[in-house]
Amino acid sequence: MDEEQFFNGLLRDFPQLEGLHAEHAEFYEEFLSHVFLADVVRWAASLFSEAGQVLTEEAIGLRLINFLEDAYVHGDCAVREVVRVSFVENLPYSDREGFRIHEHLTGNLRRMFTER
Repeated sequence: MDEEQFFNGLLRDFPQLEGLHAEHAEFYEEFLSHVFLADVVRWAASLFSEAGQVLTEEAIGLRLINFLEDAYVHGDCAVREVVRVSFVENLPYSDREGFRIHEHLTGNLRRMFTER
């Protein structure tokens, strides 16, 4: 899977990101993969915020984590890099809202999170 396939799949599987993607395209006038995925981190972390423990939101977050883990395993170097640098490196630290997302990381994502 290359970077284009990764982002096409992300937007296809998570229609909740359409608005975020549209804002990104309007603001930057081009697609900046690392910046967009950093925005996705903030959205994903909000799904696990202490204030909003809605099961459907967490289920979406879990699907996203599984999608990213699969993309890291099956993606090319560019996909692995964007997942590592723009997703894992931007996950909230323990004193930030949404830190609970780390409890649900698996495999490579968990390993990279603990090594950061």
